Amino acid sequence: MYYLIIAACFCIAIAIVDLITYRIPDILLISFAIVMIILIGRQPYNVLILRLVASAVSFLLFGAVWYFTKGIGFGDVKFAAVLGYLLGPGRLAYAFIATALLGFIVYLIGMKIFRWSKTKKIPYAPFLSSGAIVSLFINNNLIGGLM
Repeated sequence: MYYLIIAACFCIAIAIVDLITYRIPDILLISFAIVMIILIGRQPYNVLILRLVASAVSFLLFGAVWYFTKGIGFGDVKFAAVLGYLLGPGRLAYAFIATALLGFIVYLIGMKIFRWSKTKKIPYAPFLSSGAIVSLFINNNLIGGLM
């Protein structure tokens, strides 16, 4: 359970930095990855392999969005890969759904209420962080499971 709190703290820190600077520092991502590897590393090999696969899928999925649309930054791609390892394949689906819904709702509110232009830059790490935190606590406490 303690690694959930540590992961949430990293997610919040990354979200705040991205909100302020529109960048995610590599040192923060590397620190997050190392801490999660150390804390989660005592699992059966098949679970670790699934986490690595989830990390690779996250990297490829967000990498494709970055490469083809330039709608997100490469820091978001790296952050998604770290979250893929942290969450594993089961929680990753919840996180991406929550991320997409939250981003969509904020974008609609911004367009309608605040009259944002369609080209307004919006940092994506806060949405990734929120989706990860939601999936960590909902899946762990309400649904349970190994992943």
